[in-house]
Amino acid sequence: MPNLDELLHDMGQAPVPELTSLDHAVMSALAERQSEARATSRILSAAAVVALGVGYAGGSLMPSPASATEPRLVISETALAPSTLLDFL
Repeated sequence: MPNLDELLHDMGQAPVPELTSLDHAVMSALAERQSEARATSRILSAAAVVALGVGYAGGSLMPSPASATEPRLVISETALAPSTLLDFL
């Protein structure tokens, strides 16, 4: 089994790998990631415009505005007399 000092000496004598190819790989990966981010941004923008258009079209197609009616409460001012309860049936 080799000695630790021998292993460290052998590693020190080994040639240094070329870093230019690593730099090119990193930069090309970054450029690809940026182009994917731009494409995703365009798709999300188009989806937002379509959703806005559908919402506007749906809102403009309503035949009449909504109107609130007076809610009919079971509890009235007569404290639930039998004659008033029969009106709700």
